[in-house]
Amino acid sequence: MKDILEAIVANKQKELEQWKQYVPLKQLYGIIEYEGAMKREVPSLKAALSGSSTIGVIAEFVRKTPALGWINKDAKIRNVGADYARYGATAISIPTDFTYFGGYDEFVQEARAIGITLPLLYKNYIIDEYQLFQAKHAGASAVMLTAVLLELEQCKSLVSLAHRLGMEVALELHTAEEMDYLACNADMVVVNNRKACSFEMDINRSLELANLLPASMLKISEGGIDTPETAKQLAPVGYQGVIIGELFMQAENPGLALGEFIKKLKE
Repeated sequence: MKDILEAIVANKQKELEQWKQYVPLKQLYGIIEYEGAMKREVPSLKAALSGSSTIGVIAEFVRKTPALGWINKDAKIRNVGADYARYGATAISIPTDFTYFGGYDEFVQEARAIGITLPLLYKNYIIDEYQLFQAKHAGASAVMLTAVLLELEQCKSLVSLAHRLGMEVALELHTAEEMDYLACNADMVVVNNRKACSFEMDINRSLELANLLPASMLKISEGGIDTPETAKQLAPVGYQGVIIGELFMQAENPGLALGEFIKKLKE
């Protein structure tokens, strides 16, 4: 594991220790039970993408990235999320890591609280079952698990727990060497076009890995998809969704930018 990934995992482990001291897992589970989150139905990301006639756009509410730093620090999920829903997003992706993405679990909670009914994808550097309970408490439809951060058996265990908690799993892959993680029984695969240990981007990563993934597997591409023409290349090789955040969040009105993108995508 390269330096940047080691730093990410070390930071996340430190965060988790603090969270577990502040709200122990047993207490967190009790809160989830008390609030009725275990029985609360959430919209399915898989169903939303499967039911789309064109490649679905998962619009991301991302205020900061490791590559760019702050890109929209003052953005509010209640405004951007509502606009994403209004302008045709298939789902909304919400990074909840603060250190690298400026995110919070509260963004997911607020999206649900204001009545957004789209599927919500909870993104974080998930390395511990505690984080799945956090995602459930927030109101996530699905969580993203990243192969490069997890041992295979650990990944299988987290997928199983997520399913028991009533959430779907998007498995993030970067290379062909990670194909054995398909044995984890995730609900969908996200191919990240960015190298795991750098900011280098290559859309060909999605095009190449498509041939190695099962035809029946729901496929999503992420990273470097900055034009509708690029997104259109992905549908013929089997992708049913794209995750796009920076492009929209850098615009003056992220929702309008999404609407224009989708309009051109359908032309």
